[in-house]
Amino acid sequence: MRQLQPDSIIPLYVQLKDIIKSDIEAGIMKPGQKIPTEFELCEMYSISRRTVRTAISELIEEGLLDRKQGKGTFITTPKIQAKFGPSVLGFTEICKLNNLRPSSKLVEQRQISATSKLAEALNVPVNSSLVAIRRIMLADEVPVMMDYAVFTDAYNFLLQENMDNHSLYATIKAKRDVSFMRQRKSIQTVFADSAQAQYLGIPVGYPLLLSQGTVVSSTMEIIHYGEQHIVGDKFVLYI
Repeated sequence: MRQLQPDSIIPLYVQLKDIIKSDIEAGIMKPGQKIPTEFELCEMYSISRRTVRTAISELIEEGLLDRKQGKGTFITTPKIQAKFGPSVLGFTEICKLNNLRPSSKLVEQRQISATSKLAEALNVPVNSSLVAIRRIMLADEVPVMMDYAVFTDAYNFLLQENMDNHSLYATIKAKRDVSFMRQRKSIQTVFADSAQAQYLGIPVGYPLLLSQGTVVSSTMEIIHYGEQHIVGDKFVLYI
């Protein structure tokens, strides 16, 4: 354990901050891990509680720590960064760019009939046969999104595919030589209903980002309509 240098011109609280930051960067202290209590830090480094509180407060302001009422102070989990551009990255690719391990749990995989909303989005007649796939998306085993994708009947082969913990876009690319382009996209804030709360492990009413849009191929073939309910504090979206 590194020691503080009382005779240094660097204030003790800054030294403590640097030690905690170094431990986080080195992986000694991991995201989601609880740090020692104020009393324990005082004992470990022979410093005052005021010094500890100043260091912890600044690390919270910098986004490295998160204080949870009645539970303690924890290392924050980095937010997933995703950019909305004309091309489309799948969840697997986004996680890999953020050095996270992607996985998914299948909730629904079935044939449905097109409602007026889906018919308009996919440019098909009402009551047309469609393929619906709903999954819970996880990053490092933490639920971060409920993904709902609806495909035209041209993609009915997806009903026979194993979509549990498999990349949807990779599955499509293995069958079809297509690239994915975003045609329309909207983002708004909504609040989790009971089903979303249960699947995502959050309280009912928790803030979510609802992303809705249509994805097309490079030849402008409509591939699917999608809705993603994203846990608001797990993502940073760049537009």
